This record gives sequence, structure tokens and C-alpha cells, in this order.
Amino acid sequence: MVDALRHAKSLLGLRNLKVWLVVLGVLVVVQLFSTSVVDTRTPPDSLASDAAVNGFSWIDTDSTPDMTSAPSKLDTNQAQPRLPRILHYNRHSACHNNLEYVTSRLGLTFTFLRPGFMGGLGMHRDRANDIINDGLVSALCKGADVIIISDTLPDARPILQSLLRDNPADRCSSQVVVELTTRFDWGVGDFDEYHQLMWELSKVKPKNLHWVANNAFEAKVMADDTLANPEFRILRPSGFSDVAQKPISADEKSLAMMRELDHSEVLATMTYLGIPFRRMVGHYGGPHTLKQFRAYVEFPYQVSTMKLYENLSAGVVMLIPSKDFFKELIDKKIHAFGPWEMLRRMGPNWHEYMDYYVPELSPYIYYFDSFDHLSQLLNSTETLDTKNVRENAPKAYETIREEMLHGWADLFAEMGFPDVKVDGKKSNPSMHAIKKFVVPIRYAEPKDVSEWKLTYKQVKEWKHQQNVQFDQNKPKLNDLEREIKEAMSSGRGVQSLLRKKNGPKVDLMQVQVLDYLNGEKNGEANVFGGSLKDAELDVASAVDTLLNQAKVEVNLDFELPDFFTFGHLARYLHIFHVLSQPTTTLDATIKAKIPDFEKRINSGVSTLSTRLYPWLLSSSTLDSIDSLRKPWKGRGIALTFSSSGFRRGLHVILSIRTVHSCKLPIEVFHIGEQDLDLEKRTLLEQLPGVSVVDIQKRFPNVQDVKGFNIKPFVMLASSFQEVIFVDDDVTLIQSPETLVNESANYEAHGTLFFLDRSFGAGNSTWVQSILPYPSSMSETSRYMRGVSRDEQESAFVALDKSRLGVLHALLAACHMNLKESREEALHKHTHGDKESFWIGHELVRAPYAFVPGIGGAAGIFRAKPGQPEEKEVVCGPQSHIDEKKRLSHFNGVVLLHKDQPEKGYIDFHHYVAPVLENTGNVDIGFHPWCVHSRKPDQEVFEIRKEDREVLKKTIELHKQLVKNEFDVLSDGTLV
Repeated sequence: MVDALRHAKSLLGLRNLKVWLVVLGVLVVVQLFSTSVVDTRTPPDSLASDAAVNGFSWIDTDSTPDMTSAPSKLDTNQAQPRLPRILHYNRHSACHNNLEYVTSRLGLTFTFLRPGFMGGLGMHRDRANDIINDGLVSALCKGADVIIISDTLPDARPILQSLLRDNPADRCSSQVVVELTTRFDWGVGDFDEYHQLMWELSKVKPKNLHWVANNAFEAKVMADDTLANPEFRILRPSGFSDVAQKPISADEKSLAMMRELDHSEVLATMTYLGIPFRRMVGHYGGPHTLKQFRAYVEFPYQVSTMKLYENLSAGVVMLIPSKDFFKELIDKKIHAFGPWEMLRRMGPNWHEYMDYYVPELSPYIYYFDSFDHLSQLLNSTETLDTKNVRENAPKAYETIREEMLHGWADLFAEMGFPDVKVDGKKSNPSMHAIKKFVVPIRYAEPKDVSEWKLTYKQVKEWKHQQNVQFDQNKPKLNDLEREIKEAMSSGRGVQSLLRKKNGPKVDLMQVQVLDYLNGEKNGEANVFGGSLKDAELDVASAVDTLLNQAKVEVNLDFELPDFFTFGHLARYLHIFHVLSQPTTTLDATIKAKIPDFEKRINSGVSTLSTRLYPWLLSSSTLDSIDSLRKPWKGRGIALTFSSSGFRRGLHVILSIRTVHSCKLPIEVFHIGEQDLDLEKRTLLEQLPGVSVVDIQKRFPNVQDVKGFNIKPFVMLASSFQEVIFVDDDVTLIQSPETLVNESANYEAHGTLFFLDRSFGAGNSTWVQSILPYPSSMSETSRYMRGVSRDEQESAFVALDKSRLGVLHALLAACHMNLKESREEALHKHTHGDKESFWIGHELVRAPYAFVPGIGGAAGIFRAKPGQPEEKEVVCGPQSHIDEKKRLSHFNGVVLLHKDQPEKGYIDFHHYVAPVLENTGNVDIGFHPWCVHSRKPDQEVFEIRKEDREVLKKTIELHKQLVKNEFDVLSDGTLV
């Protein structure tokens, strides 16, 4: 182990591996030598930090402790019997908990390594080879006897590729166990190369590679997709859960529970049919709580889940669709089931690969053949648990668990550790038969890579033909299914059933009226909304209908995360508020056709405002949205930071004043007295044109909003009518006032939005589900086309709140960032506050546009150790260009390391301004992060002389602030 540490230290000079090897030193060396059993088996939740998104914590390499003298828990001079040092390569908590139980029964411990620090999901072949060549695999494998790879398999690509290296020194020397779950190629982009790797591993059969699966499905998928069919052993999950049982009432014990997504057609159908159940939301108390209820209804979302085994082990009475009914629901797209495309290719016996239907588990599950059958079961007063599952299932599963544990012990013995025993007792092979299997492949086994490539083409064609055949034979919907599907397609939730007949028509009418009020006309192309391109609108009739419908729908029940229903009501409010203004563009002749126009409009504004925004309008000093608007004046800059961000914020403020000579007034927001201490507030308030605001005094009813999510509230609370929000770590190249003054987007729409980088491909399903009619503008975006999971970058945002569309979009963004809204919706589907700005505009149908140009990087060229500079890869803070293609600002500081000036400043000389929508062109494994250009001749530029001068002044200002310990005089000059 000491050799591994020395090897790791010898690699620390490699800049792109600096963090990796520090993490390796801490996670592998420290934990393997640790004497604390708990520490080695508990996932490091404490690693959450600014770098939590990468799966590791930033650690100061200069202070890495010397661990060569640490006592080894597994010292071979003392350890009798000999037990393996185990490293668990995994990012899924359920897999971690399962191994924790297994090793506790086997008398073992393990070290937890979350592989996210080497990059995102789906590692590329070249990246894996770089990691092997840089020595990380060798160092990792010297620190462990056994490496168990769980979820996801592509994370361990460097280890797997090393096993095929010609040079023995490159190969991982550990015993490697692949515990195949349901993600054998999750996130992989270079499918052909990765599938070839799987086949070669199966063909070569490295002696130190062992294959394990907790179900047969993924092994079958791997065989079908890659022609790889190594020998597997089935080792079921432990089914163990230590979540304490919660007491429930006698009334609750008669309920059937179900957990479905908000916008599930299954949920809508059961609601529509009046099937009795209670929907579980959030934490429900685990399987021991669940078994107390009458039943648990589940429509599986995977072929196998840890929850299934936990429920069986605890004795939960489970109701599951029969295999035929389940297939019907999926084929008709009533139930969303991700693996179906792979499962249906397995033929008529597909259910044999789905654990919910396998013979050893099915006796302890109840199946229903239709919704009517389910209704009969749940409405019946007869005993539901006729099989006595509560008693019999745990007993049966204990046998399965024992077989699994002895299977693991047998595997360790095969790997050279015969002393591993279950509960200290030697295994009896005659009592615990080990289940091994090999999946047959559809074609003759290829003899070499050339044959494999030819056969692999046939496999891909077969898969394509299977999909075509399925599309040609889709089953037809019955009338009820069609009615619900149509309602769900427009409403996407149970709420839509309450207005299933009129909902789609009203939503369309809303967006058409708003597009009309935004100045769009029939037949016009290249417009924001586009709903009137091919439609004539009777405005008076539409407004009258909306006023009548809103009166009925204003009391629609909706939870804060139900953005679909919220958006429906918010569009009513937007329309009525625009029409209530004296300056409305609605012709007097149209108003005259609408009975009691003014009275009904004002009533709608008042009722909907308090219904949608109680956190804003429930105080005695603020009784309407118009009263919120009255004090707003002029244009200014808003920032928010706490005491920890004070130095960054002060630097930004002084750079605005001294570097850019910008005199706009500035407001600094904080959250309560403790957020920004009195001394710092006093210093800020003495600066010319700077005021400090406690947002809790502006919005006393807003609770638990902090961090990035406070941004929309800051812009709303600002006393400026035109607000320019700037993050505390932004580096400005242009004056913020110049950016706004020279923006055509801002002049047209009152918004200045910048695009984020393209980290990886995304999925717009959720946003599509809350927008019944997305704008024409949004349909061209990267996000809505699935090109990028990120659309907007919110370090610099400008809004003109005098425009009602912008104001209502900002109110919607605030709603989306309330605690329950963000935790149950926004953060589950997007990367936080930044997307809420443009989505808020979409919800209320307010025009906006983005500055052309995807987020890039500014700084230095990437240079790996011993290699020349890569002039197509620029590393540094995220850079943006304005509408004149000039550098506008960086979302990041000028320091090499945030808040650590002693480590130096970035030598800015080039920047990349991507014009191509390259997914995943961001390298977060290098510091600072890099953006890789596919067309450097069109995207990589030298920073202009005048911009370098701005950067020079900005850096010099920071150096002076550091030298003076960030002390300034009342006029803003340095002490």
C-alpha cells in the first residue's frame, strides 16, 4: 500500500491529475489504512462543496498528510484469517447499502470510491486511455485486492480497458468484480467502441475479471447488443432496509398506497375511474412502514429495483399489473417504462427477464389484469392478502438472501480468499447451490474483431427492424384511453382531468390572445409566439371566454410544484393585467363588445394575484402588483452575497466604478442580519451610490430561499425599474450599462439573457409537460431540442420590469424558486435558478431572446504534461460575447483558484466562442475547466488589446485589494 502512495505522489506533478490523485490519496490510502469500520463503509456525504457536482471535494494538495506510517487494519502479520481489501467503485446509494449489508455478514469492510471526480456519466474511450496512461489505474489497483464495480459500469472503463493492454504493467492487478445492475452502457456516447470492449472482455476472459448480476435482464441486453456473453452468477440484492417503521393509524391500515409521477396517465386513469388509493409523495417510511398498509400498488418503472426486494423481504402486500396488462399499458403508451424497447426485443418470453414476474418471486406478488380488476380488488371488503404474504414472503426471501450471501463467499474463495465466511460459518455447497448462467447470442460467435464488426452491423440492423415492426403494429386505444391521453397531452397531470373537455381549447386561446397583445398578427413569420401564423382570432370573443373560464378555474387546487396549473392561471393574470392598463393596445371597439369589461378585468387581476402570489401580497403594506411597481425608478445594478462572498462582491463593485467608470446606483442584498455581518454592511454603505438591503424586510413572507435561488427575488425586490443583476464572481469586460444600452434584445423585449455552455445532451420532457403550447422561439432552443441540458446562464441578467410581460415572467420565476417548488420540481428537472428566467417567460407567454453565442471559456490553452499546447482547447472561466460579438463578461473570477489569490491569476490571452452546438465539449477534469472547439478557426480568438487592458486593470485592482486586506475609504478608493 505504501508503494501505491509513493506512486500516487510521483504523479502529482501532472496538472490534469492533481485533484484526482489527491482524492485517490485520501479515499484509497487514508480509508484503506483507517481503523474505523464506519468510516470505510459510509459514503462521504461530507464531500458536498462548490465542487459537489463533480463528485469530489477540492483538497489542498500542499497539505496532503503523510500516511506512510498509518497502521493497517489488514496487516498480514496480524490478520488471521486473510481478508481482502475491497474498493467499491459506485455512484448509487442503493448499491452501496446493499454491499454494506453483504460485507457486514461476511465479516468484511470496504472503501467507497465515487467515480464522479473523473468526469460525468458515459466515459469516452480516449479519456479512459488517458487515465490508464497517467497511472491512475495502476495506483488504484495497487491499493485494493478486490475492486467491485456497481453503478454505473462505464465509470470503470479505465479499469476494464486496462485488462486488455499488451503491457502487463498497465493492467489492473486487482480481482475485478463487475456487479451488473441496469446500466451497462449508461450515458456512453461512443457505443461501437464500448460494445467492442464488452465483447473483447468476454472473448479474452481475463482471469481476474468476474461477472455478477442481481437479475438476468442486463446480461441479456449486453448479449443482444454487443455479442458478449461471459458467465454470470446471479446474486440477488439483500433486500435489507434499516429504515425504522413509522406508526400509522387504524384508518390508514385500510388504505392502498401508490407512488406515481404527477403527470402519469396511470394516475390520471385511476383518478378518473375512482379507484381507491392514496398517493405517496416524498419519504414514506420505508418497507417496514409500507407493509402496515392494506396494499402497495406499483406500476414498475424498471425490470428490477432494490425496492422490490426490500418490499418482499419486509412482507409488503404488492399489487402489480399482470404481464399481459403491463405490456398493453406500455404498448399504448399509457405507462412510461424506459427499458421496454430492449425488453420487447427478447420475444414472447420477455417476462422471464423481469424480476416482477420470475417464478421464485411471483408467488409473493398479486397481479391484476385490468384497471377494472384492480378496482374490484381494492373496493372489495374481503381479505386481500389471501397468500399471507406478510408472513410468508420474508421467510422465502431469507432463503434467497442466504443463497446470495454464500454466493458472494464462494466468489471470494474463487478469487483467492477462502477464509471469507457467512456469519463466520463455512459454506455448505450442497445447501447453497450457486446459480451461474451464460446468455446465448443470436449469431455465430465471432472468432476475431473483424468478424465481430460484421456481425455487430447485423445486430444493429436487427434492432432497427424490430423497432420498425413494433411501430407498424401498435395497438389501438379505446375511447376512454384516447380521452385521457388527449387530456394528458394538453394538461399533463391529474388536474387536467378537471378541465379535460375545455382545457386544450382554453390554453390555446390564452397564448393566442397573448401573442396578439404582443403585436403578432395572422400570417406573420419569424415571431416569438407563433400561435397566430395560421389562425384568425376573434379577440373580443376570446377575452370574454377567458374571463368566464377564469372565474370558474381561479379556485383550481394546485400544489406549488404543479407548474402546469400555475402557468395556466398565471397566463390569465398576465392577460387581465395587460388589459387593465390605461395604455392597453386593445381597441375600444373590441372592449365595447365585452360585457362589464373593466369590472371583470379588475376583479380577475385582484383575485388571481392573491391566489398565485400569497407570499407577496399578504401583507398590509402591499395589496396589489401595481402597488409593488409604484416605487420603482430608473436603472441600477443589483448583487447579493453573504459575508463569505464579501471580498468577491467588493471587487466587482469597485471594478464597475473604477475599471468601467459606471456610475449606476448599486443595491447589495442579503438575507437577514446574520447573512452579511454589520461591519461589512457598514463598509459597503459608505461607498458612493451603494445601498444595502435586507430582502427579508422587503418580502417578510418568503422563507427558506437562499443561495442561487434568491436571484429572481432580488431582481423583484430591487427599487430599480430596470435591474441589471451581476453575480459576485463575475469579471466584466464591458460596462454593464454599455451591454444594456447596445443590446437589440433588451430594446425589443426588455431582457438580456446569455446562453450557458453545452455540458451534455438533455431531455425537455418535463418542460414540455408544463407548457401546453411552447413558443416558436423556444422550439429552436438547444434545451427544447434535447441538444443541451443547460440553456441559460444567470451570472448576468438584465430585466426591464416596466414591461408587464417581463414582470409576470419574473413573478413566475420567483414562484418556481420557492422552497417546495424548487425541491419538488425545478431542481429535479433543471440545474436551478438559471433556467427559471426563460421558463418563467414561457409560462406567461412573454417575449424574450438570447444573445447569440454559446457560453465558452477565456484564459489559457490546455497543455497536458509533456505535450504541446492544444490551441483548440481554452481553459478558464466561462466567457460570453455580446450581440456585437465582443467579449462581454466572464462567469468567474480572475484567479486560478477561487478565493485563493496566493495561487496566482489566470494569464488571459485567448477565448473560445462556440458556434457549434457540441454536446459535452466541456472538460471539467482539468483546472480551470476547459471548452474544446471543433472548429477553432471559427471559434478561438485572441483577446483584443483593449479587453486585455480591462483585464489587466481588473487584476491590478484585485491585487491592491488583497494587499490592503480589502479595506477602502468612504469614497471607494483604496486605503
